[in-house]
Amino acid sequence: MSGIDVDEETKRAECEHFENVIKAFLFYREHALNVVSKAEVSFARLPPQHQAILSHLPSKFSTQKRCVDVNQQFLNTIVAHASSFTANSHLLQGAQTEFPFITGQGLDMDKIRCTLRQFVRDWSEDGQAERVQSYKPITDALESYYSHYPMDQRYRLRVLLPGAGLGRLTYDIAKLGFSAQGCEFSYQMLISSNFILNYAPGEKMLALHPWVLSSSNVWDADAHQFKQVLVPDEMPGGLPPNVEFSMVAGDFLEVYRNQRGEWDCVATCFFIDTASNVVQYVEHIHSLLADGGIWINLGPLLYHYSDSADVDSTELSYTELRSLVLHFGFEIKEEAERTCYYTQNPNSMMHTIYNCAFFVAIKKPSRGFVPTPTSVPNVSMTTPYAGNPSPQMYAAVTGSDAHVAAPPPPQ
Repeated sequence: MSGIDVDEETKRAECEHFENVIKAFLFYREHALNVVSKAEVSFARLPPQHQAILSHLPSKFSTQKRCVDVNQQFLNTIVAHASSFTANSHLLQGAQTEFPFITGQGLDMDKIRCTLRQFVRDWSEDGQAERVQSYKPITDALESYYSHYPMDQRYRLRVLLPGAGLGRLTYDIAKLGFSAQGCEFSYQMLISSNFILNYAPGEKMLALHPWVLSSSNVWDADAHQFKQVLVPDEMPGGLPPNVEFSMVAGDFLEVYRNQRGEWDCVATCFFIDTASNVVQYVEHIHSLLADGGIWINLGPLLYHYSDSADVDSTELSYTELRSLVLHFGFEIKEEAERTCYYTQNPNSMMHTIYNCAFFVAIKKPSRGFVPTPTSVPNVSMTTPYAGNPSPQMYAAVTGSDAHVAAPPPPQ
């Protein structure tokens, strides 16, 4: 993985993409003020008698702008540590994180607003309910399957989490004593997780207003739209002895293409539908697992490329996906429907509810396989894709070609 060769054009394109993400972080205030300005213009165009009835609105707009300033300060803090992410990336050598002027043209501001909401889900007390819905079934299944492993030996079991986002589920799994690695493709998520995992100044010391630009379906603006959320709800760290916890940047299919049979568990949360070819995902997950290893999945099938004119998209029903899982040699041990929210404002008048598919599937042992607990092969700490300010908190881990045998499932 560390020896990947890329041409200069690829590096240039990658740097340009990364810089546009940084620019979007820095442009947030101007973007947000444009949203508020539109509301101010609309108010100014009301008949005078209507303006008199709604005379409180200018004060409301001022509060909205103050919340925007707080968000920009939070985003600036993230960007201030982004250089640590680029320093050890061969793809991002020379990428800039400071710009004298930003036009906003071509920047994806919706993803910045989504990033703020993701912080609520992963790293605030306000996101606890969503984490219980989406993350706890995964951690419960992991602990149940490996319940016969002593706590001080769990670190020998390696858990991979593609689509790790801001890293909370990966961190929670590491806290349980398992060696866990998250993989993420989005620079918005990678820059932000790099910050929160390595540089957060303290528990609940960072403020943000995630719903400030959401003016529809609001019960009470002061209490709900302008609500302040504090992050992180706990400081990352204090993991059990010998546990390896890491995040890797890159495409799931590319980063792990040479790690056949090296993982004891793959956990996918709101991830499987990010595939343009879901068959490839299932096939790859099967190849990564050791015989007897488990795949824990929770999420909907909201295929991300279904409306894309430029990307092919193979969209399967759950019944078809289930058949595919069985086809590749999995045995489904547990299956359920789980109701989940995703980065929702709990105080909004409108909610999107996902009826998610949850399953635990075991990779059937191949012929001649004798499942016995073994140690994890030696791993080398490298940084082919991600920054590495802290070896424990943000390193890329690559495994050897040695086989990792998963323990037998409980009878």
